[in-house]
Amino acid sequence: MPILKSFLKDGEAESYQNVQVKFVPGRKAIMTIYENDDDEEGEEESWVEKEQIVLSDYKTKDEMHALMVEKGFQLKSPEEVEAIQQQYKDEAEAERTKAEE
Repeated sequence: MPILKSFLKDGEAESYQNVQVKFVPGRKAIMTIYENDDDEEGEEESWVEKEQIVLSDYKTKDEMHALMVEKGFQLKSPEEVEAIQQQYKDEAEAERTKAEE
């Protein structure tokens, strides 16, 4: 689970286009894939659930990245990925600082 937690919490999952991570405490890590009911990009209300995948079945980050590619997700640009990872590092540092106060 530490590998899965790192994949999700360090921004690796969100380094793919059209991926959002929502944490639900006490629940299994499940990737839900949606497709848009319309031909155009729309609001979340127009999304239709296509598939659910239990992420704990994947043991390595390589397997998780391969899953993302298999499901058709494409990596964001290197600049976007770096910005996401920096954001997660900043948020983690802010949480540590707050906990120390």
